[in-house]
Amino acid sequence: MNGEELVAAVREERETELSRLGSEKAVVAATGAQLETGPVLSAAARLLDGGADTLAAWADETDNEDARAAFADAADTLAGHRDALLDMDDAASTDGDAPYVVDELRTAETTPERVAAGLVALPLVGERLLLQVINYLVNEGVRSGADTVRDARSDLQAMPGDAAALLDTVCVDDGDWVTAQTAATDALGTAYDEYAETLNEMGLDPKPVC
Repeated sequence: MNGEELVAAVREERETELSRLGSEKAVVAATGAQLETGPVLSAAARLLDGGADTLAAWADETDNEDARAAFADAADTLAGHRDALLDMDDAASTDGDAPYVVDELRTAETTPERVAAGLVALPLVGERLLLQVINYLVNEGVRSGADTVRDARSDLQAMPGDAAALLDTVCVDDGDWVTAQTAATDALGTAYDEYAETLNEMGLDPKPVC
């Protein structure tokens, strides 16, 4: 296996979950149906904030120079976009619990697991939520804000591809590839479970209505 194959395998294995995480119900689930600009931006900012903190901590802990640089760069990127989102509305904040996927990231112990979970799975979740934040802002007529979120989404979309090359460096045997893929699919599964559970508690079906 190589990095590109791992990213493709993760996408394929979690295709259904990723599709639903990018549906119009994503903002409903992330905000608890508080469909106002402050809560919508806060939901995205909490995800970026939790990811940034986790990646920054990993950058301090890892001995692999390539991974350290990648974690630090990604942490800075997420933190910058978090701040940009928070600046868009006085009611936006990172207060409250981080999304479950952030808790799942923090269970990753080895560098291959952390690269796959933090630089593949997290961006795949984040860019799908940001897509629906963009749609919300466009519908609300906040077009400059939508452009700000588009910039953030573009950076997240690029991360898995960059992580593929890094995985080729940090995975040295079959065991590394297996644990890395498991870490990524588990993180995506956790993100979907939170999405589905939240919607179910609200009496909404997480599956798309055909």
